[in-house]
Amino acid sequence: MRHRYAGKYYVDRLREDLPRWVERGWIRAEDAESVLADAAARPRPAALPNLLALLGTVLVAMGALLFLAANWQGMGRLSKLAVLFGALWGTHGAAWAALRAGMHHFAEALLLLGVLLFGAGIMLVGQIYHLPADPPAGVLIWALGAILAAWAWPSEWAACAALALVTVWFSLAVPDSPFPVYLPFLPVWAALLPPILRMRWIVAYHAALVSLAWFILVTLVSLLSAGDAAEEDVLRLGSAIAAALIALGGVLAGSPRAAAFAVPLERLALLGLVAGASLLALPALQADPSAAGRSAWAELALTPLLVAAAGGAVVWRRDGGLLAAGAAAVVALLLADALVPPESRGIRYGIEEYFVPEGTGRALEQPAEGERIDIRVAVNRAGTPAISAILVNGEVRHEEGLF
Repeated sequence: MRHRYAGKYYVDRLREDLPRWVERGWIRAEDAESVLADAAARPRPAALPNLLALLGTVLVAMGALLFLAANWQGMGRLSKLAVLFGALWGTHGAAWAALRAGMHHFAEALLLLGVLLFGAGIMLVGQIYHLPADPPAGVLIWALGAILAAWAWPSEWAACAALALVTVWFSLAVPDSPFPVYLPFLPVWAALLPPILRMRWIVAYHAALVSLAWFILVTLVSLLSAGDAAEEDVLRLGSAIAAALIALGGVLAGSPRAAAFAVPLERLALLGLVAGASLLALPALQADPSAAGRSAWAELALTPLLVAAAGGAVVWRRDGGLLAAGAAAVVALLLADALVPPESRGIRYGIEEYFVPEGTGRALEQPAEGERIDIRVAVNRAGTPAISAILVNGEVRHEEGLF
């Protein structure tokens, strides 16, 4: 299915490429104008039939569920299963007939209805046989059925429903997972990429990017909540992932077949990079380097940053220009931030830490209004400094006996 954003990007790309082709003598100037006029004059697909089909599908699914609920008590177990499977297979048979008749919008709506009925069937079978409640497992089975439908027909609406279900399954499963990174999400999500890219489903591609962004966001929050990583390290990791995705989008933009997929990826990644860099600039995160989080989390950013550097080099070599130079500069800064250890940044005087008796440190860290905290520093003949005393409003509160 052709998407309006893909057509717009194609026309913009032609405006950039046609003058160069004319200059090199590949086509004539009048031919270039005709090609551009023809590409710009192509009608955009109407959105109203899709909206009406989607609305009708939801209404039919709700009507079927209400019918079953109203007559549920009076139906036997076999009758319930017969109605359920009959409706499911009947919907797919009607979708096949609609495809044969060329009614693609109606067929997509019927396939989406089939996905919804499959989910209703899972819930009803669980209720009939009194199966134990396991929402993540039920949603996963529902999502796998939608993925199978997206592959088999193929169907873009089924793919969008599958991505929504995969995202819901991930959101339900993460709170009970002992690991901050829920890796089972990735292969299930990636199972939808081949039909999306092969069939050039731009709407489903946007849904896939939103699902991936939700996975990255929840994972970063889980890393932060686990307490193993400092806020600035988590933001560095997120910014590095965004930079890698921007570089990947730049590489895709160089291929005519993949150009339509580059723009949404670059926009989403740029939004994440700007958000991460902006949060890193907050004064609350400008902590003392000695108090930085575990370096392992900062080192995790190296892999996506190296990917970003490689992609940026490809884009720069192909296109050049200020945008590519700016992207390379951003990646270089992020690489330097990840490579340079926190303890090596800035000047250290050796008086950043001082141990006090247990239970008295909080009063010094958070002095009362009007209190002034000072230190007395001693320096030996070699020039090595050390804190000899801590003073509160000019009075010695703690003093080191060695001095």
